[in-house]
Amino acid sequence: MKVLIVGNGIAGNAVAFGLRELGANCEIAIISAEEWPEYDPCSLPYFVGGDVPREAVFRRTQNHYDQNRIDLILGDEAVAIDPSAKCVTTGSGAVNRYDKLVLAHGGRLVRPRIPNLDMKGVFSCKELSEADRLFEHEGSTAVVIGSGAIGVEVAEALKKRGLEVTIIELLGWILPAMFDEPISRRLEDSLKGNGISVLTGEKVLRIEGDGSVAQVVTDKRTIDCDTVVVATGVVPRKELAESADIRVNRGIVVDESMATSVEGIYACGDCAEVVDALTGVHCVSQLKHNALEQAKTVVKGILGKRERYPGAYAFARAHFFDTHAAMFGRTTQSLCDSDDVEVIDRSSGDDCLRIILKGGKVVGGQAIGEYADSIGLFMGAMWRGDDLGQIRGNWQHISKLDSPAPWIYRKLGRLIGLAAEGS
Repeated sequence: MKVLIVGNGIAGNAVAFGLRELGANCEIAIISAEEWPEYDPCSLPYFVGGDVPREAVFRRTQNHYDQNRIDLILGDEAVAIDPSAKCVTTGSGAVNRYDKLVLAHGGRLVRPRIPNLDMKGVFSCKELSEADRLFEHEGSTAVVIGSGAIGVEVAEALKKRGLEVTIIELLGWILPAMFDEPISRRLEDSLKGNGISVLTGEKVLRIEGDGSVAQVVTDKRTIDCDTVVVATGVVPRKELAESADIRVNRGIVVDESMATSVEGIYACGDCAEVVDALTGVHCVSQLKHNALEQAKTVVKGILGKRERYPGAYAFARAHFFDTHAAMFGRTTQSLCDSDDVEVIDRSSGDDCLRIILKGGKVVGGQAIGEYADSIGLFMGAMWRGDDLGQIRGNWQHISKLDSPAPWIYRKLGRLIGLAAEGS
């Protein structure tokens, strides 16, 4: 049996090496449009900022592939799939046959409709080649378009290199997919406290310059700069699958075993559309932990041990300068059309906690500082289906040392302030 994997990122490598770890004696090949062994895209801003050397971004070397008998085909993009002939054609014209095919070629950067994005001095930081260009660039004033995790981390990296940095976010607050506005404003204050300008609710209209970047023009002002980083998000790469009549929607649609609509073809990682573990609604969740779990399910499927992927869930951390934040589950913004939603907010100095309940049960949480260290306790409550309303109602009995209630209830109660209420 030959297993062909399109994509050399976290998901694709987890499938390839996962097969070997389980003793699979099949032929394995990975096709990669990029020119390097697996690297960690999340570490690229730290390389750009000088926190880590370039070699630290790599997760594997060529020797790892050789030792595990994995054929790594670099610098050759997959351009066509022929499911009937069971083969993939690359840009070089090479035809690669397969018995099982795994699509794990990730996502591509969203390119906003802004004039002059191809101008000298405009970068992204999603791929190593772009990070290399940004690292070599000598600038003094930068504008980062977009304030997701990559945008914030790149802003920090450039500030550490001595550039004056401005973040521009179209929506009302930074990190909008991760945090509600009250938490986001605290993170924004932290960025500003470290010398980064943050502009929210502002639209970039165009980039100007005579061959090289000189200004960014928004709907509110003009900013002089010599460096622009586009960090406006990532969308699944689904065109390759779509051209082969594989079912797609927001991403490549898969069933609970990560199989696509075409027999013998799987998809996992940032390109796949799965279900949300909490709601059962189809979603695209481009997070490392989900990619790894999906890859495990694919491995079992290839080996004939059909396994159910339980669904994706949100869990992410944001760390910049001396600020550490974490989130999981749903935000209030994503629940704006829902009934019976309650928010519990706690704060102590610069540290804060926000727990989101629906029907008394935990569905999401966000935290900064010391509270972020305890966020996992609330994630556990979410998965168990603990009713915080009942914990509050029975706190007088739960809080007693000889209470038969689980100890975790006392910990959760203290974190949300029940002990401070003296009840």
